[in-house]
Amino acid sequence: MTALAELENLQLAAVRYRSAVDHIFSPSLTTSENWRACLAGILVSTTRLYLGYLLVAEGLEELEALVSKKRIRKSFPTDTVREMKLRAELGRKLELPTSWPGFIPYNPFSDITRLRTLKDYTASFTLHLPEIYEETFRIEACAKSFLADRNSSVLAQLLVGLQHLGRNHASFVLPALEWAADEGSWDKLVEGTRSRS
Repeated sequence: MTALAELENLQLAAVRYRSAVDHIFSPSLTTSENWRACLAGILVSTTRLYLGYLLVAEGLEELEALVSKKRIRKSFPTDTVREMKLRAELGRKLELPTSWPGFIPYNPFSDITRLRTLKDYTASFTLHLPEIYEETFRIEACAKSFLADRNSSVLAQLLVGLQHLGRNHASFVLPALEWAADEGSWDKLVEGTRSRS
C-alpha cells in the first residue's frame, strides 16, 4: 500500500474512532457485554490510528517526494474547549456505577501496567481518549488537505499530530483498552445478581 493510500485510510480511521468513542454515551450500554463490545470497538479504532501513524512514518520519504513547490502556510489547530468538554462528559459517564457492570480491574499484569483499580482505568480513558479524539480532527483535515495540494506545512502538521496521538496517547491507553475489552475482565454473574435484586 502506498503512503497516499494510507492517508485515505487514516481519514476513515479518524471518523471511526470518534464514532466508537461517541458510543460510550449511548443509552444502550446497560450490560457487561455491551460495555465490553463498546470498549473493543474503541480498541480496534485506536489500534487502526496507531497503525496509520506507523505506516505514514514509514512512508515519509514517499510523501516528502510529492511535496509541491508552493509555500502556502496552512494551520490546523485543535479545539481545546471541545477536548475539555469531552473529558468532563467522559469522566462523569465512566464514574457512574452502571458504567462498569461486573468489570474486574485486576489482572495478572496489573502490577506491570499499573492498572490495578477501576479508578486507574477511568483515569487512563479520561486522559487519553479525549486527546486522541481531538487530534483526529487535525489528522483528518491535514490528510485531506495534503492529498489535495501536497503542501509541506500540512505534511509537517500531520506528522506532529500523528506523533502526538501515537507516542503520547495511543501507546499509553492501549493496555487499558486491551484489558477492558477482554471477555475475561467481566463477571457476568454480577449482572445477573443485580437484575434479580
